[in-house]
Amino acid sequence: MEERKSFILDSEKRAVDERLSEKKMSEEMERDVLRVVNKKFSLDSLDRWDTSTALVQSVVSYITHNVKGAAVHVFCHESEYHEYREIDREGITSISDDSLFIGCLSMTGGVVSLSQFFSDYSLDDPLIEQCLQSIYGGKYIVPVVHSFELLAFILICSENPDEDLTLTDSQKEELLSVSDRLQINLYAASVAEKQQRELLRLSSFIQALQSRKTLSEIYQNLLKDLSEQLLFDRGVCYAFEEETMLLVPFDQRGIEEKVPSIHIGRGISGQVAEWNKIVSVPDRAKHPSYAAMGDEDFFKGSFISVPFGSPKELYGVVTFSRSAASPFGIEHRYMLEIASNFIASEITNRKLYEKLDESHFNIVKSLTRALEAKDAYTEGHSARVTKYSLGIARLLNYSEERLYNLRYGAMLHDIGKIGITDAIINKTSRLSDEEFSTIKGHTEIGYHILSNNPFFDTIRDFVLYHHETLIGTGYYKKKKGEYPEEAMIISAADIFDALTSDRPYRKALEVSAALSDMKRLSGIHFTQEIYDALCSYALSSDFSTEIQTKAE
Repeated sequence: MEERKSFILDSEKRAVDERLSEKKMSEEMERDVLRVVNKKFSLDSLDRWDTSTALVQSVVSYITHNVKGAAVHVFCHESEYHEYREIDREGITSISDDSLFIGCLSMTGGVVSLSQFFSDYSLDDPLIEQCLQSIYGGKYIVPVVHSFELLAFILICSENPDEDLTLTDSQKEELLSVSDRLQINLYAASVAEKQQRELLRLSSFIQALQSRKTLSEIYQNLLKDLSEQLLFDRGVCYAFEEETMLLVPFDQRGIEEKVPSIHIGRGISGQVAEWNKIVSVPDRAKHPSYAAMGDEDFFKGSFISVPFGSPKELYGVVTFSRSAASPFGIEHRYMLEIASNFIASEITNRKLYEKLDESHFNIVKSLTRALEAKDAYTEGHSARVTKYSLGIARLLNYSEERLYNLRYGAMLHDIGKIGITDAIINKTSRLSDEEFSTIKGHTEIGYHILSNNPFFDTIRDFVLYHHETLIGTGYYKKKKGEYPEEAMIISAADIFDALTSDRPYRKALEVSAALSDMKRLSGIHFTQEIYDALCSYALSSDFSTEIQTKAE
């Protein structure tokens, strides 16, 4: 009986002990779970950042909070400068990314003793070793590696240089967790930074756009300028022609055959123009619509097509393609959307400027017509001299900027005659020496008229010196090299128009006779190159049209 009673008591005691043990285990498990949860939530604080500097500061704060007596420094890779440095402490220390120290560290895993690291790899770099160990007081180093690329490293130092710092296993484990989280976030930051840098590169595209002198230059160089921003195998720049509703190719790259014009609504580019929205396809061959489309079959693989224009007017479309193995992504779409806005803005501004400039030129043209209305024999003279001058200059390969200035200079070359009396201007007989001296003053009068407007600073010398000679026998005794070549061109055009126009004292010469007569002036009033260009122009179809217009 006693034995039975003792057995029952022992059983009950064991049951109580088991329940207490289970409760204790449950409490310990609960504490472990709470520790894990708290640790996770604590690590989650490393994900709440908006800049790389804020990310590094949160890592430093987390470690110093959890590892008592530790001072922390994070060295991040700055690919632009090819070095590792503390981005939260700019300019303190930097380590080149091609150093042996960095190479060995990228192959190291875990939390390692700094002194042991230098010893294990037999690194002979006293400058880095002294800096990290003696100056910083580094004790441990934690590499942050992604796909064999060292994104950063964490240097754990003793807060008090006189005291040693020894990490426990749990602290090392915690540092590894921080390293893993930092690796994810730094990689994300590097991707975002790369995309931002690509967008910043657009500033060079804007500068290239603004450097183009004319609208034609913008269209013709658009693919070249965009190739600095985007890799592509084939590309076409189309300009929209509203009269015909066609996209006309201005420039093409990577396509051997001549690209034809395309109707709005046809092909990839035609649809983009019609819809006025960007289209990007990873692989044309796998797309149900574009795979079956016959137009623009030279665009293969991945393609992206972008319209550009103002809210009220389409200017054109650019379309690119490249291998489907490397398809265009959303970042390329965003980049081209931004670029197309810059293109449209630049073209809109140029169009407005051209309209304003044409209006300005028409005022100048009207002024010269009013001046020439005094004399029926010289009516239209300045306009013809302008056309002949531009014809000569184009054959001499003048830039658009020089042609622009020459256009104004030629139109205004005789503007100074506004200050000469009608009696002298309209005199049909030979001028006296005094009258000739007076009319010679028209170049200086014209120069002073134009001097009142900075817009004419470049061209006023064309007006002043268009009666000079290469040998110094002109109005101001200037010789070759002492006055602008543009003045010689205006002089040649001026003489040619005078010879081929009726005058009170003679009939107009035939073109061939006028050129023959002017040959003797070559090397005196203008260079041989200018004379040859005048002859070539006078025999061209452009000049024939001018003569027909003049006769009518």
